[in-house]
Amino acid sequence: MKHRIKAVSASVINRASIVSSLTLLAIFLLTACNNAPVTSVEKGILSQSIEATGELVSADTVSLMPPVIRRVWQYQVKQLAPEGAEVKQGDLVAQLDTSELTQRLSVKAAKLEATLQDIETSKLRNAQKLEELRLSLAEAKMNLEKADRKYKLSDETVAAIEKVKYQKDAEIAKDKLMLTEQKLALEARSAKQRLAMLTGDRQKFTAEVGQLKRGIDSLTLLAPRPGMVVYGNDSKGNKIKEGQSVFMGDAVLSIPDLSNMQVNMTIPEVEASRVKIGQVLKITLDADPGRVFTGKIIELGAVFRNKSQDVPLVIFDAVASIDKPDTELMRPGMTAKISIDIANEEETLLLSVDAVHYDAGQAFVLTPGLFSDKRLPVTIGAMGKDQVSITSGLAFDQEVLLP
Repeated sequence: MKHRIKAVSASVINRASIVSSLTLLAIFLLTACNNAPVTSVEKGILSQSIEATGELVSADTVSLMPPVIRRVWQYQVKQLAPEGAEVKQGDLVAQLDTSELTQRLSVKAAKLEATLQDIETSKLRNAQKLEELRLSLAEAKMNLEKADRKYKLSDETVAAIEKVKYQKDAEIAKDKLMLTEQKLALEARSAKQRLAMLTGDRQKFTAEVGQLKRGIDSLTLLAPRPGMVVYGNDSKGNKIKEGQSVFMGDAVLSIPDLSNMQVNMTIPEVEASRVKIGQVLKITLDADPGRVFTGKIIELGAVFRNKSQDVPLVIFDAVASIDKPDTELMRPGMTAKISIDIANEEETLLLSVDAVHYDAGQAFVLTPGLFSDKRLPVTIGAMGKDQVSITSGLAFDQEVLLP
């Protein structure tokens, strides 16, 4: 009987021990579930953005280029104002080499001087020649009158042979007069032609000398407005410096309007359908990453291109305005990071991207259960940087486990 009582007691104790253990296990599991990190399904507008890089430029920049000068295509930069220097309108900002034009000016000026001397000499010679011919003409007229009078005064007392001689003398005098008149007229025309030719040369050399002088003056580049000096780039992308040669059409330097800045950026081809004019964006400068500027897309490039020869990524260009540019901080050429807001205005169910798992391409989440986590398949819509849009599978405010 005593043994039986002991066996029953042992059995009761064992059962109590098992129940106690199960209770502790359940409490442990519930505690563990309660301690697991969870998040809730929210309702709102999904924050979506496209990240891009860009460079600051001024929307209103005056570029100074070498002047257009006949038979000159290459120019050497002799002097440049310091980059970043503040200049006033009319200040000298660049000086291009004038030695070639100065040499050509010396040659043309010498030709002009020689032509002017030729004109004076020709005028004197022409006047002298014409005066000589006028004297010869007067003498021929006098001889003709004398011969003609002698012939007319001859009468029967003059021998017939003498009368014939007087007649011949009158005819010869008349021919000499005509010949002298022709020489005078020819010399007058020749003198006029020679003077016209020399006058043409004078006009030509005068124009060339004036053009060269203006060309030399134009090689001194003056600031067309007040502002800051920014050096141009050569064909290799390097900043232009003193002693370097530039070509017609190259921008030696520019003077930008720092109060009207914008950003030129490149966007990957895959994002083309999501980028539109008018979209708001955020801009941070590498020079001051702590500050955020806002702006809008104002222009989209129509042509796609490779980013570079070394990087075959296909991109397109875009331009964005900057709402409140900082004229003290911003400078053309600064690099910037751009975040383009492409959020949809419609509210959707939102969930942290960390709460979503994938199995063979199927998205699912884990929801907390009493004794184990429950796996629920979900359908994902748009994806943002921190959250995703849930189109089916979850309800508002439903709890989801985080990893």
